[in-house]
Amino acid sequence: MSIAAINAVNWSAIPNPTRDQWDDPEGVAHALRLLTVSTTANETGDAAARLAGRGFVCGHAAMVFPAAYAATPILLGLVEHGRRPRIRDVALGLLSDALNYFPAADHNRVDTPYGPDVPLCCAIARHIRSHHGVLLAHGRSGRRLLAEAEKHWRLTIEETELQPDGTLTAIAFLEGAPFHAPAEAEVHALPSVRPAPTACIDALAADASGAACIQLRQPPSGANPGCTLYPAECGLREH
Repeated sequence: MSIAAINAVNWSAIPNPTRDQWDDPEGVAHALRLLTVSTTANETGDAAARLAGRGFVCGHAAMVFPAAYAATPILLGLVEHGRRPRIRDVALGLLSDALNYFPAADHNRVDTPYGPDVPLCCAIARHIRSHHGVLLAHGRSGRRLLAEAEKHWRLTIEETELQPDGTLTAIAFLEGAPFHAPAEAEVHALPSVRPAPTACIDALAADASGAACIQLRQPPSGANPGCTLYPAECGLREH
């Protein structure tokens, strides 16, 4: 399954911020194939080193590349179905690096099926959250990765009501962990406007199901039902 998933990605369409041949996304695909089929510790280590130093993340610079978004579901598949424990552990470590490293300047956003120009870290985190059960079963390291992904929250506005003082009360669905307000958020609406306008979330109340009520101070015109909010600080992450 992993090899088919790797081959299904159009790696040549993914940008290479450094334009260095060693960081070519096709090299990431090759390293993922090597990791998937590795049978010895040396083979697994070699594949991991390729991903940790070329095109996926750059360890010594603490930089994550755009190809990491496409590679994340494949690595999550290896966490769940990797043929050996060391492959699963390597995949988990690479995912942690991808989530926590900073993108190259002007390459900190990706287009996703649910909207364009999503902060790279938030798009990776959403993939990670979708494998909640798998990561919980992986023990402490899996729980730690989930906890990090929960910080990259996503709010989808479902209903809004403008208040007499100009603030906006909204019913929303929260993905990720509840956060302390006030908090700055990017407001993503379709059709998208880049850069996304920001708003201050003055209050947040959410339950375990993700049902949330928020209050926005000076909401932009795009803060309507169907729009999504991401942490503004994530949109600013870059080298």
